[in-house]
Amino acid sequence: MTPQTSNRVVFVLALAGIGVAGYLTLAHLNMLDLGCTALRGCEEVAQHPTARGFGLPWLRAIPTAAFGVAAFGLLAALSVMRTVVDGPVAARARSVQLVTAAVAVAVSAWLTYLEALVIRAWCQWCIASAIITVLVLAALLLDGLNRTPHSPEP
Repeated sequence: MTPQTSNRVVFVLALAGIGVAGYLTLAHLNMLDLGCTALRGCEEVAQHPTARGFGLPWLRAIPTAAFGVAAFGLLAALSVMRTVVDGPVAARARSVQLVTAAVAVAVSAWLTYLEALVIRAWCQWCIASAIITVLVLAALLLDGLNRTPHSPEP
């Protein structure tokens, strides 16, 4: 995958992630109904303490999904940056994307573990967000596989 293609894929996936995480955030803030069609269990997942501030007491006022909106927003913004700038700045933007995506995959894995083995319920929106996160990381890693040590940024 070329750097340009990877960057475009990351941008589109980040927008999809903003949509999913934004929907979850609005549902947690009681601004939308938490619709669960494919799977049953969204309400159980939404009621678990980790659905707010990752279960940390001092972050309880913030829906966990809002952190997903921020992460996907950062990934999208960095994709735009990579198209506007060249050289070392673009390379650093890609590096920040890679770190952000890796951390997001780790957090998604933890939350998915909680769904499967602690809450014992599934939220289709959470699963969609986790899949998008893995796809973002995969696109960035595939981009990295096709680079030589000094290949230029898009």
